[in-house]
Amino acid sequence: MILNFHIVDVFAEEKYQGNQLAVFENAGGLSNEMMLKIAREINFQETTFIIADEEKNGGFDVRIFTPEYEVPFAGHPTLGTAFILLNSPQNTDKQNIILNLKIGQVPVIKDNETLWLEINNPIFGKNFNSEIANLFGLKPEDIDETSPIEVVSTGLPYLILPLKNLDAIQRIRFNNEQVKNWLIENHLYKTNAPDELTTAFFTFTRETEKAENQLHTRMFCYENEKIVEDAATGSANSCLLAYLLKYEANKISYRVEQGYEMGRPSLIQIKGELNEKQDFSLKVGGKTKLIAQGKWFV
Repeated sequence: MILNFHIVDVFAEEKYQGNQLAVFENAGGLSNEMMLKIAREINFQETTFIIADEEKNGGFDVRIFTPEYEVPFAGHPTLGTAFILLNSPQNTDKQNIILNLKIGQVPVIKDNETLWLEINNPIFGKNFNSEIANLFGLKPEDIDETSPIEVVSTGLPYLILPLKNLDAIQRIRFNNEQVKNWLIENHLYKTNAPDELTTAFFTFTRETEKAENQLHTRMFCYENEKIVEDAATGSANSCLLAYLLKYEANKISYRVEQGYEMGRPSLIQIKGELNEKQDFSLKVGGKTKLIAQGKWFV
């Protein structure tokens, strides 16, 4: 079997920025095991598989794999896959497209070079106090206590940690064993149940590298017995957007920078509203750059 594949950078203003993604076309003939093997071979944060080039129930079936397991939703894989679909010959006249993911149908809208995905119904979880700072190698006074420390999920769960400044966010240091034990003790660690996922960490500060941006962020997840950082995380930013709408304002439009500490500067745009009925409208957007494409021999 030979598959077409593409490599793209998502949430990138220029090539070789943002978050890397591999996208495979017409992958319906692959087993779950083979998809996981390919994702491990690529070894990006995520790899996606478009099951067929024909729509089903108004959308395209897509599956998302990390090198360790399948995930029901992730932001940059959704936008990167939509970019490939929207630039395929049969879809070039479309301004929007729907991806059928494990969490359900996710629409992506094209606005010039920017693609936007829309997510609804965030779930708010546990709250924690400033003593959690030690887990990040920080001190309690590094935490911005004007905002809560809370777990939020829009398909993937993140613990949102507000920090006072860039100095604090750049000083984050983890002890892998300590993190694992903490996640287990707080029932936030992935079990063998297929619908459960380990909670990741998403830190933010209002001090930024670039004056035109409003937030600076970093995302960390515990995978394969170690902490891994992500350069640009759409799902985490959708959770942060929900968090900010809940605690800050009922209408928000921000530019978020991420990945600077990794040497892969990224720009994620977030905008949303919270209406009187407490219904959330969450939109996450960014640009995607095509890096490479070719044939994959299974």
